[in-house]
Amino acid sequence: MDLKKLYYEAKSYIDIVDFSKLWRGFEPLKFALYTDNECFFDGAYIEKTDDFIGNTSILYNGEWIAIWLVQEEMNPIVLTSKIIHEMFHGFQSMHNDSRFANELDALYNYKYEEDNLNLKLKENHLLYHLSTQFDKDMFREFLQIRKYRFDTFRYAYHYEASIEQIEGNANFVEIQCLKQLSTELFEKKLSAMRERIINPSNLLPIRVICYDIGALMLYVMTENNIAFEDGFSSVTFAEAILSDVEGKKYVPEYSMKHLLDSYNANAKATICKAIEKNILVIDTPCNLLGVNVYNAVFYENYIISRYCVMFGSDKNPQIEYGDFVIETNAYRKITKIYRI
Repeated sequence: MDLKKLYYEAKSYIDIVDFSKLWRGFEPLKFALYTDNECFFDGAYIEKTDDFIGNTSILYNGEWIAIWLVQEEMNPIVLTSKIIHEMFHGFQSMHNDSRFANELDALYNYKYEEDNLNLKLKENHLLYHLSTQFDKDMFREFLQIRKYRFDTFRYAYHYEASIEQIEGNANFVEIQCLKQLSTELFEKKLSAMRERIINPSNLLPIRVICYDIGALMLYVMTENNIAFEDGFSSVTFAEAILSDVEGKKYVPEYSMKHLLDSYNANAKATICKAIEKNILVIDTPCNLLGVNVYNAVFYENYIISRYCVMFGSDKNPQIEYGDFVIETNAYRKITKIYRI
């Protein structure tokens, strides 16, 4: 993979994007492309540090930068939109956005309740239609269901809203970038997002689909001149839009029970298989410092983390790469880590 060539190809597209049309006050940041073996940053190859993990924004040499792990061939315009997505996370961090979720807390405390998920799936079907043809009554219904969930499943709604805020905003910026660079790619991604949110299996685990839900909500509001907070208040836009809404419980048309049972059964099977294989990374108590929260699963005091796990102490952190089952006996307290 020629990182230098890929870098300058992406940079040529970044240079023609009008960032002022993506989000108020947003400006391009420096970025790095890297693989397992090399890293190209700001026009030069550099030594990759341990800070380069996944696709995100990091504080590097005193400034926020975007980083992208190059693993496969990608359309350079799509890659550009992904890099700008990560730049936006740097923009959020630069402004000390307080609406980032406490991901480890959510792993332990977010409850996959059938009633909440059934109603969320109904919302998603409404959002699908709203993004194709707006209707005021349908939008009101969408908000009323959300307000009911906000009142009834407060912790779950707040967590979802936090992901819709941080990742949804960045995903919205990503599609707005595509809109400037390629109408075809913009329409393709918009269509894919619509289809994903109405696929019931995509609600498990909940975090990933919130990227698309948040972006589509912002798309609907932007296209229909519905005001939302685009600054850095302490309230998520998905909660702020409910301030004058009266909640109403609609009868859900869909049931998540079968998928929820299957989700839990698959988690249990993965955990049991890892314990049976008994390939231990550690078997002494220590602190859990981090997991790959993107699609982590919590089941009966076990956490399934794909790609990496961080553990030890703040003064002596350790990281292992791969897929793991983490046994805990209290919040952030590890007893064993099994390699899957």
